[in-house]
Amino acid sequence: MTKRERVERTMSFEETDRVPIYDLLYCEAAVEHFAGERLPARSSAPGTEPAMMRILGKAIRNLLDMTRQVSIGPLEESDRSDELGFIWHDSVHEHTTWIVERPFVDEKGAIEFLKRWIARIRQDTREIIRCPGPRRDEHRRKFLAIQEAIGDTVNLLTQQGTGLDALRLRLGFETFCYIQADHPGFISEALEAMTQQNIALCHAIADLTLSPAVLTFGDIANKGRLLHSPEFLRKEFFPRLRRINDAWHEHGFKCLFHSDGYLMDVMDDLIEAGIDGLNPIETAAGMNLQEIRAKYGNKLFLAGGIDMNLLAFAEPEQVREACRNAVAVASPGYFLGSSGEIDNSAKLENIIALHCSAIETGTRNSRTCLDSSRANPDG
Repeated sequence: MTKRERVERTMSFEETDRVPIYDLLYCEAAVEHFAGERLPARSSAPGTEPAMMRILGKAIRNLLDMTRQVSIGPLEESDRSDELGFIWHDSVHEHTTWIVERPFVDEKGAIEFLKRWIARIRQDTREIIRCPGPRRDEHRRKFLAIQEAIGDTVNLLTQQGTGLDALRLRLGFETFCYIQADHPGFISEALEAMTQQNIALCHAIADLTLSPAVLTFGDIANKGRLLHSPEFLRKEFFPRLRRINDAWHEHGFKCLFHSDGYLMDVMDDLIEAGIDGLNPIETAAGMNLQEIRAKYGNKLFLAGGIDMNLLAFAEPEQVREACRNAVAVASPGYFLGSSGEIDNSAKLENIIALHCSAIETGTRNSRTCLDSSRANPDG
């Protein structure tokens, strides 16, 4: 069975030869292990980036059935500015970036920035609709370059949100909350502009020959609770998420929804918004694979649920047991994976244990494999 066949059958709750793995691979020890070669030292020297991308791609081919956002991350610890006037810090170890300075200092300045940003987004949307070809060709070129690196591992075609995450990031959460309280129309206008932009992009780049699924997202929750009121989400977030999912469904794509945190208070809203799958099932925040499967059955394929704390601190057999239990309660329609992403906090031996747990499910039914694995924990 090819990886794409395994992925598509899992998303359709059909039997597969084994449980697939979906994750993001950022742990350098795991990259080197699954690629079978050492990564070069990170630097901006010519040749470093393509060498690292080749090795990362090889590791992804050997570990994952499906992934997204394939990236080697920052090559050097540094600060940089963007065209909007924000200064970002690139973190090598954390494999991410964050804003260290904004081009405004108060709510009034933030609103003026927001007006300019909305105008910029609307102009880009008009250009996509007027002439989608260049955007489609650019996306296809970049996508195929990544696909060449990761081989037959399925790469989600793109990732799209309603703009909520981008808005909170650009404004800062505190300023976002002040503007939402004092001038809610600006927040709604910005979310609408970004939603329309993403829908236009969807219709420009949708191509099922490249991938069967996309990621739609919005980090709307924290440990044990939502980041926004249900009323706000039902007014500003869920209807726009529905429109984005509907646009992708028009082209035959499945939509895997991503949000960290505890989502059970709004799971019915997410189902109504048209999500097909859920990730990452953050167990430390209170999410539970068995509870979700029992309540929603085959309405959702699930991806994740293996606690990052286990991957970071537990012993391999504890990880294997967690994986066997996850497969037992969530399959069919389940992708084995972490409750976040495989980053440098994870121990190599635990990532190997997760990988072995998927392979051990073999060609048998997942529940049958669980029983035999318990009888013979070492496979």
